Amino acid sequence: MDAIIGHEAIRRELSALSASTEPPHALLFAGPEGTGRALLALEYAKLLNCERAPWAAQGSMALLETPAGPAELPCGACRSCRLIAGGSHPDVVTLAPGDTLCRPRSSDASHEKHPQSRDIRICQVRGAIDLVSRYPFEAAYRLLIIDPADRFGRDAAHTILKTLEEPPGHSVFALVTAAPEAILETILSRCRRIDVRPVPRETIEHALIGRGIAPAAARIAAEACRGRPGRALQFAASPDLMGDRERLLDRCRRLANAPLQERFRHAEDLTERWRRDRAQVGAELDVWEAFWEGELRAGASVRAGDAPGSPAGVLHGDDLRQALSALEAVRRVRDDLQAQVMVRAAFELMLLSFPRRTLAGVPEGKTVTHA
Repeated sequence: MDAIIGHEAIRRELSALSASTEPPHALLFAGPEGTGRALLALEYAKLLNCERAPWAAQGSMALLETPAGPAELPCGACRSCRLIAGGSHPDVVTLAPGDTLCRPRSSDASHEKHPQSRDIRICQVRGAIDLVSRYPFEAAYRLLIIDPADRFGRDAAHTILKTLEEPPGHSVFALVTAAPEAILETILSRCRRIDVRPVPRETIEHALIGRGIAPAAARIAAEACRGRPGRALQFAASPDLMGDRERLLDRCRRLANAPLQERFRHAEDLTERWRRDRAQVGAELDVWEAFWEGELRAGASVRAGDAPGSPAGVLHGDDLRQALSALEAVRRVRDDLQAQVMVRAAFELMLLSFPRRTLAGVPEGKTVTHA
């Protein structure tokens, strides 16, 4: 079964790039987490190395023909495709924070392991440069996936520049990020950018049903994931995650009605959690966005009956402005966090920007569950 949900236009672009006489040596897959960025990078690796590709067939077109005509690439069935899909191909390597590819200087006997590092360090970049300088073990192209590419340490980012600009002909880089603005401009300029956007809800729902998920569960997961197929699959596989989301929505409602002191306490809690688990805080920000969008929809349905003849679904006045301002505050804090501003101040500003009361017409004590 196809692992990628949606992104047909991007897949056609990657197919065309891989078939060109000089495929791009560095691609940047930029988009929200859970949208399929890393899967698209692996798709590019398959396209470059599929054994049914002309360059792999050593000039013979026999491998490219099927009874119905030319075969589509990647085939997904050859050894190379299967190894890449299983994460075990020796020429498709992911560089991530931690100890991956760590190569200290030969004279640095004091170099310590750093499996919990949050950044990609210069010793890892040395290992990556050494790896891509060698010929692939068995593939036509070696693909180095850097995920997340926005976590380069400063020295590491500058060290990899020259290799990104002039890589060996048999090596390709795929940079994956949710924060391209946090990457050095000199690195961005060396990459062909692929913007990976959220997938339509209907596409996700249909794909989940095709994977054997019950239609009701597929609909709920597709609505809750905010265009991120990876998150939808997590919701469908682990119903407890939906329960966590509902609890977060309930907390959002309480905080939206909370006094300043409680909001300041929550900003402190968010700051501490940000230091330990950024993904967890990111998930809460997703829920905050869903909460305020849900408030808009719930308020709109109530407002439709306020005055005879008023257009259905229309909001006016302070309610609309406040809810939209709250949404903007959540999106602004994401930018602030990527820009590495003072974390607690950023969370405080977000929470203080929220209107004190939820929109009129939403019953007190009822959890808003729109996504």
